[in-house]
Amino acid sequence: MGLIKPIGTLDRNMPKTGLIRLAADHAQQIIDSGQYDLLKTYVEMKRYELYIKTIIARLKSHSVAQAQELRAITQQPQPDPIQEGAGGQFDPLPVPTASAISEADEGTDDPVVRNNAIHYNAGSVQITRRTTYDFTQDAEWQRLTADIAALKAQLKQREEYLKTLDETPVQVQENVSVRL
Repeated sequence: MGLIKPIGTLDRNMPKTGLIRLAADHAQQIIDSGQYDLLKTYVEMKRYELYIKTIIARLKSHSVAQAQELRAITQQPQPDPIQEGAGGQFDPLPVPTASAISEADEGTDDPVVRNNAIHYNAGSVQITRRTTYDFTQDAEWQRLTADIAALKAQLKQREEYLKTLDETPVQVQENVSVRL
């Protein structure tokens, strides 16, 4: 058993919960095997996490463009192509489509998500738009934002004061952070 499964060896039809369970089981096998320096393994996995996240971020814009092209092709209403069958009859050819996501998928209540789902490589890809607004021109919004900032500063001051009191409950936790 290796530390991680090679790319392309995961079951593409496995649901997200199954992948999480598989990873948890694999991690437990690594722990139970006693073959690995677990701290070294953890640091190495964090290194791979950064590596993979960087690749994903870099591929995202190109993948979105490809998904948009695929959606444009598959969701356009088109007349059925025909082929000549035996006896001079014409049979419709199968047309690739981006079907609506299944009822079991999350987010199916939103018609925008349902109409922008593309099934690709045994996965469901949703293309959504995000609208952002610039409220900074509104005087009332600016006032409320300033009030919130002032309250946050007051809260921070209060927390600093409470830290100095002996009767304030304290919880100490150890965390492991990795700097690469």
